[in-house]
Amino acid sequence: MQTIKLPDQDTPMNFTQARLTAVGKADEILKKPVIVAWKDDRTGKFAPAIPGGTADRWHVYGESNEGMLELQVADAFHFIFTDAECFDEPDTNLASLEDNGTKFLCLNDACTEEDRQRLGYFPGGGLGG
Repeated sequence: MQTIKLPDQDTPMNFTQARLTAVGKADEILKKPVIVAWKDDRTGKFAPAIPGGTADRWHVYGESNEGMLELQVADAFHFIFTDAECFDEPDTNLASLEDNGTKFLCLNDACTEEDRQRLGYFPGGGLGG
């Protein structure tokens, strides 16, 4: 995994500014950067927060889950990125249905015409109002 240190700015950074800085730099290097794991040394927070294990568990997770670029911002914030360019895009054509109090998802074209009418679906327009 490649590691790049980005220098301190003149003004102190917060987590949001550091994340934006890291995403901007990752965007120069990777085609579709996605944050896999991160750590904020100032607050001690990190993600993913996996119970048990050592304090560097977030880093192990990032490396083990296709992390290819670590950006260290202002010696206090760490972000591990992967490139999602070759990932399959999820099909977000989902409908949430409720039947007698039971909620379920209707995936892709699995909804019946009756389900679609109950939802107010109309062809070419998604869900109607």
